[in-house]
Amino acid sequence: MRPLVKICGLTRAEDARAAVHCGATHIGCVMVEDSPRCVNADVAKEVFDVVEPDTVRVLVFKNERPEKILATAGSASTKHVQVYGLEEDETLRLEQEGMTVFRVVGIDPTARSLPSLSPVPSAKRPAVLDVRGGGSGQRFSWGLLGAHAPTGTFIAGGVCPENISELMEHRPFGVDLSSGVEIAPGIKDPRRLQLFFENLEKSL
Repeated sequence: MRPLVKICGLTRAEDARAAVHCGATHIGCVMVEDSPRCVNADVAKEVFDVVEPDTVRVLVFKNERPEKILATAGSASTKHVQVYGLEEDETLRLEQEGMTVFRVVGIDPTARSLPSLSPVPSAKRPAVLDVRGGGSGQRFSWGLLGAHAPTGTFIAGGVCPENISELMEHRPFGVDLSSGVEIAPGIKDPRRLQLFFENLEKSL
């Protein structure tokens, strides 16, 4: 079964078009100030506006207040956010406001077991397994995923064209990548995007 694929850290509309043309189901823009891929809401909206309506548009936040998240998402015209460092009661507030929240669950690269996933992830309440605070380009031991990765969960951290076939052995629900298909932070490489999806298709 083909996983959902989120190409994240987008900063240019042309890269969003290329990602979706290749097969991305989700695209993401980072709103974290200390990230080299950070954009503002106006740029995110420009990126989001060039793709088809059925493409899921996700804004990524870290240690941000719900009020700011809601305001920024409104400006960028999306109802989907990925959050690092938010308390569960704040996350529930976002959901009550109609947002789909991708809960990020950190995992250490040396971990010997998967962390607890609560609430249980689903298509409507997805989770993202990412190394520590995200954006590191590091991966954890995918062997921990077993024969079937957790339902409703995107696997992030160090995913690239060269290792997607290895990750597919664990039948992930979703895959989340950024630096693995870049020329430079925030600038996607059309050739690596194409190679990623070609290798993905070969591994199905």
